[in-house]
Amino acid sequence: MKVGDLVTRKSHGNDITFCIIDFKAGQNGECVAVLKALYNHTFIVDAPVDDLENLLPSGKL
Repeated sequence: MKVGDLVTRKSHGNDITFCIIDFKAGQNGECVAVLKALYNHTFIVDAPVDDLENLLPSGKL
């Protein structure tokens, strides 16, 4: 996964579409993605990369 990918969160039933805007290290050193909701520009969250499902697995529309 990379910045700009469209993803959903498995742990939340894939209910909201997010765009990856950054990556950071979590408290235990794991890779955490910073996500911005696609249709709500004020909703920014972070999530472990393994919780994400890429909506464009081939990387192209």
